[in-house]
Amino acid sequence: MQRSAQDTTRLLHLVEEAARIRMVWEEVVTTHCCRPSEEVEAAYAEAAARWDVHVDERTATRSSIYISGCYWE
Repeated sequence: MQRSAQDTTRLLHLVEEAARIRMVWEEVVTTHCCRPSEEVEAAYAEAAARWDVHVDERTATRSSIYISGCYWE
């Protein structure tokens, strides 16, 4: 099955966004592990803005809980 150029472009954009989301996670995990969740949440929002990733409030809150509690290890 051959993909159209438009499908390939959409797929590449999706992969690029996934990589940026992962970079946000990695950045915050390496710099804010086991810190208070409010501090982690603020760092998560800053990193998301730097990487041009839209993160909703629920995702930022849940991620900050995991990172501040070191549950990701």
